[in-house]
Formats: sequence, structure tokens, C-alpha cells
Amino acid sequence: MVSIHILTSTRIWHPSSLPKHIYTFSTRTASHSWGGQCRVQEPRSGEGIARVTIRRRIFCPLVPVFNATTSMADSSEDPKSFKYMQLWASQDGETHIKECKMKGFDLQKYSSELQFVKTDFGGQPQKIIFTELSAGLRQPLHPCPEVQFVITLSGSWYIETTDGSRYEFQPGEVLFQDNTKNSPADKTPQHFSGAVGDLPCQQFIIQFDRSPEVDNPEPF
Repeated sequence: MVSIHILTSTRIWHPSSLPKHIYTFSTRTASHSWGGQCRVQEPRSGEGIARVTIRRRIFCPLVPVFNATTSMADSSEDPKSFKYMQLWASQDGETHIKECKMKGFDLQKYSSELQFVKTDFGGQPQKIIFTELSAGLRQPLHPCPEVQFVITLSGSWYIETTDGSRYEFQPGEVLFQDNTKNSPADKTPQHFSGAVGDLPCQQFIIQFDRSPEVDNPEPF
């Protein structure tokens, strides 16, 4: 919400020259307990003008329509929340799971306007896999085949780590894991996994040539 100081006036503008401090919305009147009103009427079909009527000198809270390029260009922060789960191994070979917030984004014109983009994950993608866990699938202790991201597309699945923790993934959630057979841990770090419920679980997997690590529960 933005409070702007505006003077009592009635004016007509062509849409192409509408001042930036006038925010266009469908015909609407904002009324307040102290009697102030501001009214913006969009042009009728074929009319080609916009009529703005403002009564009284007021601070009128409006919802602005702003350009993403100018609004985000001043921000150097990461997204407020970009969750991923990390299955990590400690030096003794035990596995653990942690909820993490992804950092290290840049503002880039990835498609058109500026958006948060992260491309550095310490390795290059090597393989993309689509897979489905059948309903009721239960897998015994095992390492992951490669350092990888696992994105849940549909259904639900779980991971149980050797420290006794369990996490159930829902559609849209992301896992990063590097508990591979060639881990530098004292023994091969392993985990249990399987489908949850009576529906299959579909996953999208991206495998990397990144080296596995130990004692690094939040690599990104």
C-alpha cells in the first residue's frame, strides 16, 4: 500500500500521458472515514481518455502498478523464502535431513524482466531423469546413485535417515542429496525411502558431477 499526497482536482488525460503517480484500476472510489475520496475512471471503448476526479486534499492509499525492472533493480537480497531439503552425511557416515533456505541468487533478465536466478551448484548437470515410485514401495537402506536434486511432481514420498529422522515430501518440494557410495565419510552413508499412501509418486531428478561432501548441511 502506498500513501500519496494529492490535491483536489478533476482532470482528463490521454492514457499515454497519464502521470506515473496515478495508478489505473477499474472505475472505483476509495472512501475514508474523514470524507476524502479519489476516483479513477478508465476510458470507455473508443473514448481514448481517462478521467481522474479527486476530492479534497488527502493521503489516499492505493495499490500501485509498477515496473518490475525499477522495483527489483534496487534489491540485492535473495528471495524471502526458497526452501529445499538437504539429506547430508556426517563424517561418521550417519545421515541427517535439514530444511534449508537457498541463497546466492542474482537478479537477471532471464526471460524478459528481472527475476531471481541461481545457476551455480558446484557442478554441471549430467543427467535428467523422470521416474515414478509405485504405490506402497518401500526401499531398504541405500545410498543415492549420484549427487542430485529430486523434485516431487505428484504424490508423496518419504526419507528416513540413520539418525532416526523422517520427512515426507509433497508436490513442489525439492531435495538435494549427496550421500553417494564414493562419499568421503567413514562408511557409506545410507537412508530409507519409499512412497506414501496408496498413490504412486512421480519425481524429476537432476544429477550433477559435483563431488559429495560431509558435514555440510546447507551447501547452497
